[in-house]
Amino acid sequence: MLLGGAVLLAGLSPTAGAETIAIQGATLVNGSGVSTPDATIIIKDGIVTAAAPGAAVPAGATLVEGKGKVVTPGLFVSSSDIGIEEVSAVKETNDSNAANPRISVAYDPSYAVNPASSLIPLARAGGITRAVVMPAVAFGDGAHIHDGETAGHVDEPLFQGQPALIHLGAAPDIVVKPRLGVALPFGESAASSAGGSRALSVAILKAALEDVRHYAANKGAYNQGGTREYSLSRLDLEALLPVVRGEAPLFLAVHRAADIRVALRLAREEKLRLVLMGAEEGWMVAGEIAAAGVPVIIKPTTNLPGRFEIQHARLDNAALLEKAGVVVILTGSADGHYANQVRFQAGTAVAYGMPRDKALAAITGRPAALFGAGSAGQIAVGKPADLVMWGGDPLEPMVLAERVFVNGVEQSLKTRQRALEERYLKR
Repeated sequence: MLLGGAVLLAGLSPTAGAETIAIQGATLVNGSGVSTPDATIIIKDGIVTAAAPGAAVPAGATLVEGKGKVVTPGLFVSSSDIGIEEVSAVKETNDSNAANPRISVAYDPSYAVNPASSLIPLARAGGITRAVVMPAVAFGDGAHIHDGETAGHVDEPLFQGQPALIHLGAAPDIVVKPRLGVALPFGESAASSAGGSRALSVAILKAALEDVRHYAANKGAYNQGGTREYSLSRLDLEALLPVVRGEAPLFLAVHRAADIRVALRLAREEKLRLVLMGAEEGWMVAGEIAAAGVPVIIKPTTNLPGRFEIQHARLDNAALLEKAGVVVILTGSADGHYANQVRFQAGTAVAYGMPRDKALAAITGRPAALFGAGSAGQIAVGKPADLVMWGGDPLEPMVLAERVFVNGVEQSLKTRQRALEERYLKR
C-alpha cells in the first residue's frame, strides 16, 4: 500500500501555465540576496515579464496578494543523493555508491535518477527547485555513509564519480546537466582507501592524472595495445580528461585545514580547478582559499568533532570564510530526505554572523553560477519563472512555501507524506 502511494504521487501533474499571474506587494529577493520591498512580479505563460515595484498589472491577470510574503529564486541543494536513493537501508533503492574498482570516475549517477522519487515532491514543497546529485562523497558529519559502513576501505576506488544537476519539476526527464566534474574524498577517507596514508592517496591521485595526460597524447597507441599499463580503465581515463584539461572541476570532500592546504597545492601543481566540499576547518585557512579563488560548499551546522579531521569545526565557519572573500555555497545533509532543510542551514549561518543577503545568495544565485544552471537562481525578466513565494521570511522554520514554479510551470506542493496523512485521517 505504501508503494502505491508513491505511484499515485508520480501521477500528480503541475499547473500548466497558459495564464498571467500577478503577485503584488511582496518582498522580492534576487539571486544576489538583495531584497526589494513592495514589488510586483508578473508571470505570463510561465515567463517573468516584470519584477519591480509599481509594475503595471495586465488586464485579466490572476491577482495574488503578496503583502507579508517573500518571493525568492528557487533554492538549490548543492550536494544530495535525491533521485538516486530512496531508503538507505534498502540497497535496491540505493544508487549513490558504485563500488566497482574498474569503473569509478566514469560512474555517472544521472543514468540512475528517478524523476518519480517520493523525495522530490518533499524537497520541492520546501522551495527546492534544483539539486546537485552527488556520488557518495562524505562530509565531515558522515553524510552519505550508511549504517554499518565507514568511510574509506582499502580496495575502494579513490574516485567517486561525476555529479549531475537536476531540476525538481514534475517531468519525465529532470537531468539538466550531467557530468559536472569528478568527485573524490580527500584526507582521512582517501588515506584509508589508499592503504593508510594521506601521502599515499596524493601519490595515487597524481599518478592517475599523469596516466590521463599520457593516454590523451597516445590514444592511437593505446587502442593498438602499444602503451604502458595505466592505473585506470579506459572509461575512467576518458572521464578524467575534462578535469585534466581544466574544463571541469574536481569536487574534493576535504575537512582538515592541513588537508585543504595540500589540496590547494595539488591544484597549483597539476593546474586543476577545485571545488572544496565540507571544509569544516576552512576558517583556519580562509585567506589561502580566497587567494586561490576556490569556491567552497559547506554545511554550516557541522560543529561537533565526530572525526579527528574536524576537531576545529565551528558554527561561524561560513561567516569567517565569507569575510575572507571566499565564494561560499551552503548546503545541508546529503540525505535527500532532508534536502528541504537547506534554508535552515542558511538561517544558522546568518545567526552566526554571515550577512543575510550573502546567505540567501549562497542557496540561490551562487550555486546557479557555479553549476552553470542558466536562468535558475535568479528572477529575471524574459526568463522562465523559477521561483518560490513564501508565507514570510524563508529562513524561519515555521514559514512555508506557498507557491513554487519550476521552468515556468507552477508545481503541486502535495507530498507522499501529506497524501498518506490525508488518507488515514479520513478513516
